[in-house]
Amino acid sequence: MSIEDAFASASKKRVLFLGEEIEDVYHYGKLQGRPLKEAIICIEYQHSEAFQGGVIAAARHAKTLCAVVHTASARRVRKERYIEEAHTRKLFEVYSANYALPSPLLVGLEGYDAVIVTDFGHGMMTPQMVEQVCHQARFLAVNVQTNSGNYGFNLATKYPRCDYLCMDEVEARLATHNRDGSIEDSLEELSGISPRVAVTLGREGAIGTGGIRAPALFKPVVDTMGAGDAFFAVTACVAEDVGMEDLLRIGNAAGALKTQIVGHRKAVSKHDLLAYLSR
Repeated sequence: MSIEDAFASASKKRVLFLGEEIEDVYHYGKLQGRPLKEAIICIEYQHSEAFQGGVIAAARHAKTLCAVVHTASARRVRKERYIEEAHTRKLFEVYSANYALPSPLLVGLEGYDAVIVTDFGHGMMTPQMVEQVCHQARFLAVNVQTNSGNYGFNLATKYPRCDYLCMDEVEARLATHNRDGSIEDSLEELSGISPRVAVTLGREGAIGTGGIRAPALFKPVVDTMGAGDAFFAVTACVAEDVGMEDLLRIGNAAGALKTQIVGHRKAVSKHDLLAYLSR
């Protein structure tokens, strides 16, 4: 199926996004340098900006692609980042909250064309919930993330199966205990979980099942936050309808467009994607 036909097919789909909600807060300031008597960075605080991140931000990328986009979460995390405003340069990050929400009643999963899991590893995707989505979802797309709060403890191997698996290179290597070997070795091992695997490689683009590679689509980067989420959210909506080469190309376009957006000020749209892909 062509990319245009895949987007047309996606426009009829009902999809459910599952994952943690994240409140991403940017505290902007002017860098003052190092205090004379302290080995720390000093900034002059200017202002703050808060975004709905996590599963909410990921689902927003699908809003213009699919007919129905629902979200469900059982966890909310607050992450605060201190930013040197002149260049949108992140200085450090603070986890300031991680608490449970009322547990969603996950019924009727079979009624969705796709269940899309954004597993940020903050405690929502319990073994019971993993088992439920693996058994009930008609098409299951999974992104399992590694971050400073779960490093080495949130791996793709917690999912016995899915239909589309997406992660970055570090996450793929951790899941397959492959520190120095070929990334193709990780792809082959991860194929035991899913017939479709995509691994993002930063400036090197992405690689997918079968060793298919797609180069990165370069634009001057404003902010990298959420670029991988955009790659996954968009490709999850069309993963069963296009070949791996086109899937990686679509994902790289979504990631490139997201790097032009500060925080989650706006989402990647279908219109912008098609325009970028047609260049």
